[in-house]
Amino acid sequence: MSRRIIIHAGFHKTGTTTLQDTLSLNAGFFLPHVELYLRNGVLISSLSRAVLDFSGNRGKRTRDEVRAQAEIFFSLIDQKDPRPVLISSESLAGHFPGSSGVSKYAPAPLAIETIRDAWVFVSGTADGFETYYSTRRTGWLASCHWHRLKHSRSKISLEDYCETFASAADHASIIDDIRARIGVHAVHSVALEDMDHPIDPILEILNLSHLRADLNIPPNANASLGDEAREKLLMLNRSNTGNRDYQQAKAAILRITT
Repeated sequence: MSRRIIIHAGFHKTGTTTLQDTLSLNAGFFLPHVELYLRNGVLISSLSRAVLDFSGNRGKRTRDEVRAQAEIFFSLIDQKDPRPVLISSESLAGHFPGSSGVSKYAPAPLAIETIRDAWVFVSGTADGFETYYSTRRTGWLASCHWHRLKHSRSKISLEDYCETFASAADHASIIDDIRARIGVHAVHSVALEDMDHPIDPILEILNLSHLRADLNIPPNANASLGDEAREKLLMLNRSNTGNRDYQQAKAAILRITT
């Protein structure tokens, strides 16, 4: 019998960093129960890069590379280990909307279908292959915009960002496509508004909810600092401030409003 494997492949800005911080902080505690691979791990970095390349430049070559890297990764997994495998990396859904010319998650269903096919090739069965997508009903585009302001010196206003990338917020249609490709039974999805903490859906999927009380829970990560900080950072990004002064001014904005 094949091992059970759960891939948390996004979406961005739905508590993914908080989830991964919690998993990392409690990695030793989880070790007897689950085999973990997180976003910044060396072993999944090549697969993550391949999916990002495919997201930004869809074609046979880039999709074949996703398949190749997934097969390499899966070949390292011991099929006799009874623990489930958990992979958490939003890069496996592709690029962040607005990054590298990507406007929405259209490549995500193709990417996860290709990864599933690689798992079948290596393990001999699709049994046990599952995915989990965390979503968000409200405030998602605003959170994405804040992320872009912080990490890419973006100059786009919140209003323009929301208008430009409105279709990216339709997580439901992407998940419907994924279910059509790999099966309804293989896809879990929970909205951020419906969970007490991002770790909870994962614990439920893994049948490990009884461990919740013993976990070390870190603070939420990457929260927006509010409208005032957003406007200050947008104005700074639009200015001609040189890089060194820009970094100092940006740090001051983030510290002042923390």
